[in-house]
Amino acid sequence: MTARVGDFLHWIGVWAGMGETQAGQPCYIRNRFYQELDGQGIGMHFEAWDPGMTTLYHGVRAVLAAAPSGVLRALAYSTMQGPLILELTEDDDGVMALSGENLAGQRISVTFVQESPEQLLFTAFWRPPQAPRLEGPSMTCHLTRSGPQG
Repeated sequence: MTARVGDFLHWIGVWAGMGETQAGQPCYIRNRFYQELDGQGIGMHFEAWDPGMTTLYHGVRAVLAAAPSGVLRALAYSTMQGPLILELTEDDDGVMALSGENLAGQRISVTFVQESPEQLLFTAFWRPPQAPRLEGPSMTCHLTRSGPQG
């Protein structure tokens, strides 16, 4: 499947849920998708908080849009990883799988999988390039649509 920005526009709105880190630490995750670049891109505002929402663990702002080559890339800034360029990897319909490296050479992978019209599965991990795939910090969460569409 060759994804386009339009494939994800039905996700516009706020999605949230309780998830956990790889260490089993509970976290509240909220992600907002919104139109960017005059409809040519989709913006994402991601936040991971402690369950009481008193400490922000991680925040990310990103815009996914087509590069001149036609490949979809997300230009992002992460409070943990700094500036990022993540490329959309080819996957099934209903999957937004982004990956790339930060300036320190850590591999970053972020995936949203549409499980139903009102639920997304979010997973993310980051690790040094030489580390085995399953080693390194991660987050996972089922997100439910909790805010307005559009």
